[in-house]
Amino acid sequence: MQEWNDDQIKQALIEKQSFAVFFHTPFCGTCKVARRMLDVALTIEPELPLKACNANYAGASVQKWKISSIPCIVVVEKGTAARFIYAVKSVDYLLAELRHLTGMQHLRVVASSDFPDNTP
Repeated sequence: MQEWNDDQIKQALIEKQSFAVFFHTPFCGTCKVARRMLDVALTIEPELPLKACNANYAGASVQKWKISSIPCIVVVEKGTAARFIYAVKSVDYLLAELRHLTGMQHLRVVASSDFPDNTP
């Protein structure tokens, strides 16, 4: 996941891009768990326009969007913050929330629990 700074975020907003930014801090344990889930999501769906940003060095973006806690994923659609994800529930949840940015929202992760048990 590519790290972005305030200037890169601002430029993407000016260009009306659609993307998601994962705001984190280095010593945040929940951020580390969320990042692992996002890395798995990117392995499954490498085309996700997902960036990371250290909130300690992104004061302008944090203030602009009034980010209230970390981790936070800001989903930007055509240059406008559309929603804020504070609860990183699962990889499947993240993919469902982010796939529309690539036009692949109809896909979903299939887990073994989705199949009926064939044992007698």
